[in-house]
Amino acid sequence: MRTTEAADRVVSVLEMLAESPDGLGPSEVGERLSVHKATASRLLGTLAARHLVERTSSGRYRLGAGMVRLAGFAIHGTGLVTSARPAIEALSARTGETVTLGILEGLHVLYVDEVYDRHSIVSANWIGRRSPVHCSSSGKVLVAFDDDRVEEVLRSGLEGRTRHSLTEPEALRAVLAEVRRHGFAASTSELEEGLNTVASPVRVGGRVVAAVSISGPSFRLPARDLPRLAPLAAQTCTAIARDMRARPTAPPAP
Repeated sequence: MRTTEAADRVVSVLEMLAESPDGLGPSEVGERLSVHKATASRLLGTLAARHLVERTSSGRYRLGAGMVRLAGFAIHGTGLVTSARPAIEALSARTGETVTLGILEGLHVLYVDEVYDRHSIVSANWIGRRSPVHCSSSGKVLVAFDDDRVEEVLRSGLEGRTRHSLTEPEALRAVLAEVRRHGFAASTSELEEGLNTVASPVRVGGRVVAAVSISGPSFRLPARDLPRLAPLAAQTCTAIARDMRARPTAPPAP
């Protein structure tokens, strides 16, 4: 097998596992790669040894913590996390709630940084987690300002996470129009029961590159308070964008 062919198989395995949250077995991977199960098992074993994938108790494989580490290096290389960290720390201290930084990954939000108030008794540990864009405030602001992306989301099949999730395309379309109009998005128990969030977009060069969200339990962060917190999230996004524009472009890695 040529080196380029081997590299292509590695990338294909990582991509198919990224699209399979429940994981895949060696037989399924082998079938999709059109290779023998033993070949797929050796490939998965090699990736597992480097912590890029992990084997579950059921014998299936899913993406491992090593992928989050590599993603972190990539995100830090863009200056996003470095630029955002002081601003989201300040926002968390001001609100007393968890603040996350998310980017768009396909039709999901990938959370790349998180700060929670030191007095909080619970840390959600969102870093590295993914959520469907239609169920989260971060996801809504990441897609609402791109017409093509909105249509892609509406066609994707809107799976509900809770009884409050938006699963009707036209209802979601109306909500995303409101997001564009007001510049922020809210989510009330749409991703997790009892979790309320509000988010604003980080814009650089006229493009939405990330989202900052404030989240907390509904008993402490009721829906009526979300519009009041939206301007604070927006100010934080403006500060992040300003810092990113001021930073010199990093030289390419050797």
